[in-house]
Formats: sequence, structure tokens, C-alpha cells
Amino acid sequence: MAGQTVGVFRAWWNGQQIEIKPGATVRLPGTQNKTEIAGGTGFRYQQYQVGQFKCTPVLVKGYSLAAFQPGDEGELQVMADTGQQWVFPDAYILDAPDLADSGGNMPLTFNMNTYKELLS
Repeated sequence: MAGQTVGVFRAWWNGQQIEIKPGATVRLPGTQNKTEIAGGTGFRYQQYQVGQFKCTPVLVKGYSLAAFQPGDEGELQVMADTGQQWVFPDAYILDAPDLADSGGNMPLTFNMNTYKELLS
């Protein structure tokens, strides 16, 4: 029996669904391992790593480009087609997007520090 894996994500920024292209990535906030070399030996230590969601929304008719400017924290929700959902109440947009013609692509990077995961 074949199992199902993640195929696509859907996303909502401050309660409004954003239309994103396939290829989005999500990384939960938490610790990461770092290496410190001393005396010919590698030592491991841990450091905090901010969470990240990278996606490429398309700007559709009726949407405002200004809604995607960096500013205060907001709520980002990401849902996989397999039912997993992550809610990031303190997400923020890292950089203003560059809007491209011929499809309205505007790559975005969100960063965040906290999350709640919901499974269905």
C-alpha cells in the first residue's frame, strides 16, 4: 500500500488566502547544530534557528502589493494537502517582494519564532 506524501501547500497571511505556486518550503523554528573546531576535533553546540516559510505568491486582480510589505508581525497559516497545518502567530515578511510581470510572481520569505502544529 502506497502512502501519501506532501504535494502542495496552501497559505493564509493575516486571514487572507494567498495563491502560491508549487515549490514552497517550510522550516519550523527550533535549535540547530553548529560545529566548533578546536585542537583537531569537531565539537557540536546548539544555537537557535528562526523558522522560515519561502513561497512564490502570484498577485491576482484585486490583491494589493502593499499587503506584502515588511512590517509588524502577523499570523501565517500553512496547510499541506496531507492535512498537516502550522499556525505561526508571530510571522513577519523579511523583505519586500519583487513583483514580476508575465504571471505576477513575487517570491516571499516569512520568518517566525513560534508555532502550533495541527494534524488531521
